[in-house]
Amino acid sequence: MWKKFVLCALICFSLISFSSLSFAVDASKYQVLKPDKESYSTADKVILFNGKAPSGTEIMIDVYGTTDIDIEKKTFNLDKLPTEKDYILVISEKVTSGNLGFFQKQMDLVKGINKVVVNFGVEGVESKEFIVYVYDKAKTDNRLNVTGDSKLSEVLPLLK
Repeated sequence: MWKKFVLCALICFSLISFSSLSFAVDASKYQVLKPDKESYSTADKVILFNGKAPSGTEIMIDVYGTTDIDIEKKTFNLDKLPTEKDYILVISEKVTSGNLGFFQKQMDLVKGINKVVVNFGVEGVESKEFIVYVYDKAKTDNRLNVTGDSKLSEVLPLLK
């Protein structure tokens, strides 16, 4: 009697342990290939996201943004990022990975600091966050021209 009980308990235990192994998710199958940096700045308002996931996986890409006005008022930059409540959801797109297991999507960003969240919708796989600062190239060029006109004799007293 005890032998049958122990045998049944071992069989039940092995079935329970094997079933949990079969549902394990391989996180290496879910990757964002581009952009390859988690935080960077650019003058382009359009960015391409691509990556890999098993065929048929639905990926959510959410773009949260701030505006130039927010940046000027609260002095946000890539070193001092906005808090969660300062971001506004700009756009949310759903992408499905293709037959080869790859996905891609072009996303429009706003000027200022953008937070892009890529969520694979699979338990055990963390969502990826990217911070992209979109700046106005014309303003940057003007600032470079102003600093380029100053003479060395004017700058040296300021350094002392």
